[in-house]
Amino acid sequence: MRNQPWPKQQQRKQQQGFTLIELIVALVIVATLAVVAAPRFLNFSNNAFEASIKGVEAALASSLSFADAKIAIDNADTSIDYQGQTISLTGGMPAASAGTLRALLNIEVPPSWTRNWQTVPCSEPEFCILGNMFPGKNGYVAVPDYPLTQNGGQDRASYIWPRGYVLKSNGCYAFYINEATKGVYYSGSIVEGC
Repeated sequence: MRNQPWPKQQQRKQQQGFTLIELIVALVIVATLAVVAAPRFLNFSNNAFEASIKGVEAALASSLSFADAKIAIDNADTSIDYQGQTISLTGGMPAASAGTLRALLNIEVPPSWTRNWQTVPCSEPEFCILGNMFPGKNGYVAVPDYPLTQNGGQDRASYIWPRGYVLKSNGCYAFYINEATKGVYYSGSIVEGC
């Protein structure tokens, strides 16, 4: 009786590689997936910045609630002690300064700072902070839906924006506005430019 290895060898030979048609079909499938999925994956970094700013917005709102309670408990007019840091008050509310944002959000003072926030992207480890801004002051950024009137700087705004962004042109920032003339403050975020 004769051993017949030939069909097994032929079968093995057929399973060793792909045909040209199989390769083309695989490439078409991968290309289609890339075209469909790539925009979603490429948008993740923008979504991450937006989520980061929304997180800052939520943390700021929470901290402002605690500061409001501290102001009421202490019956404070000029300042409060907030977690070991002094926060100045304007109109009975936290002042709209960079120092206030740093204290409320427990962010360290950056080692360097540029006054060219309108043209130079933020280069701090996570965020840049700017405070005490008002209409008429060089570099003031009007917050949509919360315009301040030019009243000699009594009402002020402060901003916090992520690394890699420019404050004015990108529109990716959290804000705090102290409208002392009306006795109200606002906090929120603008994320259309993230």
